[in-house]
Order: sequence, then structure tokens, then C-alpha cells
Amino acid sequence: MNLKELSEDLIFIEKIDSINPSLFYEIANNTNWDDSMAARKTASYGTPYNYNNMAYAEKKFPAYITELAKLVEEHIGFYPNNCLINYYYKSDSKMGFHSDQIDILYENTGIAIFSLGSNRIMKFKNKTDKSISFEVELQSQSLIYMTQNFQNDWLHAILPSSEENNERISITFRKIKG
Repeated sequence: MNLKELSEDLIFIEKIDSINPSLFYEIANNTNWDDSMAARKTASYGTPYNYNNMAYAEKKFPAYITELAKLVEEHIGFYPNNCLINYYYKSDSKMGFHSDQIDILYENTGIAIFSLGSNRIMKFKNKTDKSISFEVELQSQSLIYMTQNFQNDWLHAILPSSEENNERISITFRKIKG
């Protein structure tokens, strides 16, 4: 395990060996995707979650989500109750600059994101001075964690890729107040 603390509020673990890379195919092929968004497909498990004008009902964690939630607890220190999966199924699939909604989260929790599939760039921009930015390459089996403080100060985005067949799945965990 290679751990990089990019700031006190942003943690990046380059590879978690206990995550099987074939999980990408299991999720891609066996998930009941919502394809309402043009840029990517989504699915949600756990506590109900309203996201981007979409309401996801409560849905039990499948076994693989429970195992990943345990890894969040092990590496980050809290057990999440919601999982939003984004499937970037085309090279031009993207997510624009945003910060995540934090008022719905339990105190001292943030956003934990596992990546599977192709490497993609997550770009960060400071909210106050947008000329300050940096990038992190998210590799398959990596975990990135952003605290609530980080969300207050930074925007992040997944940029389109210029590479062909650049499919990626992000598995995003939160602990939502209920």
C-alpha cells in the first residue's frame, strides 16, 4: 500500500491489493444502471440519496459493496451507509467541476472514492483562486478521500480522456445523516 497525504484533508492510496481488478467487469455487467445522465451511468446502494436532481431509493448493499465499505472503515476510519457508483463507459464520459454536498454527511466523515478500470485524471481547482490547481491520476484499485474541509475549499472534476476504450468505474462512499 502506498499512501500519499496530499494535504491534511486529502488522502490518496495508489493501490489496495485486496481489491480484485475483475470487480470492474462484475459491476459493469451486473449492475442495474440508471442512464438518465448523458455523461455517465449511475447506481446507488444503502441509505436513500438525492443526487443531481435524481432520487435514489434505499437499496441493500451487495456483498462486494459491503467488502469495500469495510475497506473505507479500515483505511479512513468510518463505516459508510451509502454508495454511489459512476460508470464512465466512454472516453468522453466526464464529471464537471463541483464540490460534494457535505451538509448531509455525519461529522468527521467525507467522501471516499475507489477507482476500477482505466486510469483517469481527477483535476482539482481552488474555489477562491481558480488559478491554483493540481491533478491526481486515479489508477485501478486506488482510493482517494476528501474531507468536508477539503470540499469547502476545492472543486474537483473527472476530465474526458483522449484514449480509446477508457472505461472507469468510481465507487463513492458517504455516511449520510438519516
